[in-house]
Amino acid sequence: MSNSATPARFASEGKGSRSRSRYSRGTTNFDDRAGEEIEFASQKGLKDTWVTRMRIFMAPYFAEFIGTAVFVLMGCGANLTYTVLTSNAESAWVGNALGWGIGLMLGVFVAGGVSGAMLNPAVALSFAGYRGLPWIQVPFYFFAEFAGAFVGALLAYACFAHSLDPFDGYNRQIYGPFGSAGAFGNFARPFIGNGAAFLSEAVGTGLLVLGIFAITDTNNFPARSCTPIAIGLLLTGLALSIGYPTGYSFNPARDLGPRCAAAIWYGSGVFTFHGSYTWVPVAAPMAGGILGATAYEALIVSRRAVVEDTESVSSSEHSSVSLE
Repeated sequence: MSNSATPARFASEGKGSRSRSRYSRGTTNFDDRAGEEIEFASQKGLKDTWVTRMRIFMAPYFAEFIGTAVFVLMGCGANLTYTVLTSNAESAWVGNALGWGIGLMLGVFVAGGVSGAMLNPAVALSFAGYRGLPWIQVPFYFFAEFAGAFVGALLAYACFAHSLDPFDGYNRQIYGPFGSAGAFGNFARPFIGNGAAFLSEAVGTGLLVLGIFAITDTNNFPARSCTPIAIGLLLTGLALSIGYPTGYSFNPARDLGPRCAAAIWYGSGVFTFHGSYTWVPVAAPMAGGILGATAYEALIVSRRAVVEDTESVSSSEHSSVSLE
């Protein structure tokens, strides 16, 4: 979701010239990343030991962990702020959307140069399928993102625990006038079934991934250094436009991690409430993300694809002429 740390860092120090997005279409080169990081560590006077190599190996996963934790901490914090401050949560919709959008923006700034800042298993899966993220890294990304979301939710609760006490009378409730579990895991509106909620989450995540693919495609109209801001605004826009039915999870880690954290205080009901709703914000974003990525790659023909097709046709015609 943003530029690679190593090429950008080398370029800034006069040690290289590559500056294109790490996960941009047609520009990935993951095999060289470890070697470049080791070279950079050597130039900085760090010994090539197993500790250095372990730090290099773990760097993208720690970046995903911290970036997701920051994202969820700010998002859940926004939810809790408006839960405590107002009895009408609907009036806080814009503030919540901005909180999640700014949280995502900061998370991308934190992790983008190291891991690409997926911060979302649906995005990581889509980038593995179409943008060169190695499949062997995908489970590690998933774990780091879920763990980061869990810790971010714990920190948000720790910051607001004493504020929630006078709000609900020391009685944590999942739903109702004094319910606050929805600040962590999402719940669809009472009048929306799981099928409709699945569709809403899938469509929202598809648009999110499609937008991220466009924003990071250097052969289309990329945001470049404004990528974190653009992605944050993208999430805010989706929250304001189509997020109302389900609370706009669009991210399995952002929902399941905080939901597991909430179970510590709210009990196992957070998993069974609303017809065992838990599976919807996990499965729907994964399906929607793949569909959004497929739609972009199949239907959006960027300049690179046009040039490659033209060169291919020209080469074929030249070969035909030569044979004649």
